[in-house]
Amino acid sequence: MSQGAAKKEYGFSLIEALLSVVIFVVLSLLMAQFFIQASDVWQSTTYDTELRSAARNAMALMANELHCATRTSAIFPSANLTVPAAPNNHNLTFYLPQDIDGNGLILNATGSTEWDIVHPVQYQYAEADKELRRVANSTSTILCRDVANVEFEDNAINPSLYNDELRVLLTLQKMTPFHRNITVNLRSIIKLRNR
Repeated sequence: MSQGAAKKEYGFSLIEALLSVVIFVVLSLLMAQFFIQASDVWQSTTYDTELRSAARNAMALMANELHCATRTSAIFPSANLTVPAAPNNHNLTFYLPQDIDGNGLILNATGSTEWDIVHPVQYQYAEADKELRRVANSTSTILCRDVANVEFEDNAINPSLYNDELRVLLTLQKMTPFHRNITVNLRSIIKLRNR
């Protein structure tokens, strides 16, 4: 062995070690950013799906009841559906048919619909709680949460509607953990009972 021969060194130099640490940190940050973005997209999609489902369920429940309501009743006191004038059209009052004379039908002897005018049903928008509520017989039931707005329109508010039609505009809104605002709008025209 000669004296001038270079020694063979094993291991990493300081520069190589620092460079590998920097590369590892950069890759870790990129992966963390990717997972944060993926989580945000997943949360947004989940919230959107939940809001759409809640809006459809609330609209279906309202439509099911409102199909039984009327705007053409001739009895006194009136059993007609009432919507406050815009811009206060966030609430709605209506009455449901009921067998009053006990004959097993909602029609009386003359063929007119019997209405339960003693117990009105109301849909109320509670803006402070962001809820749409159904109130009947002093009992309040939540139809939908995360409600940003609800509007009821009849032909007095929207002349393009027929007398037996009601338009319901329902807007739901929710904030994701990453501060993304998810908004869902649902509109429906509901046919009311003809008499």
